[in-house]
Amino acid sequence: MRHSLNKTLNTFFLKGVFLFLSLTVQSDDKEDFVYDLALATQGVSVSQYNTGINYSLGRGIYKETEKSIYWYQRASEQGHSKAPFNLAIVYAKGEGINQNLPLALKYFKLSAERGNLKAKLFYKDILSLKTKSELEALRAICCPDPMVHGMVDRNKTYK
Repeated sequence: MRHSLNKTLNTFFLKGVFLFLSLTVQSDDKEDFVYDLALATQGVSVSQYNTGINYSLGRGIYKETEKSIYWYQRASEQGHSKAPFNLAIVYAKGEGINQNLPLALKYFKLSAERGNLKAKLFYKDILSLKTKSELEALRAICCPDPMVHGMVDRNKTYK
């Protein structure tokens, strides 16, 4: 009887610890947005990139393409390798802005030059197509999924 009670208590304890940890690990999107925005305005490139993602997805704030572009550009100006990749996708798709394939191609190349593996592979795919131009190839295979930061739940639909 005593062994059974100890086992039950241990099970409840472990479930309680798991529940506590899972609740504390889950983040509040709005708080994450405010935190990243505060650091982004201070020039932290990772937070500028994260803020671009948050605006792009509508995570913690309403979705605004132009603001996502602004923050991706700020991060890119500081040498961030993922920001130009996401900028390229925004310009290639033309969702919420005018499509601009030459600019998209420029940003894909920049991201690849900075060593971003996903950009390198995608740009290699563009070059491997037997078309008249890189722009035609980009139009034909566009676009990979944008890159996101670790706080984004890939299974969640944002605003």
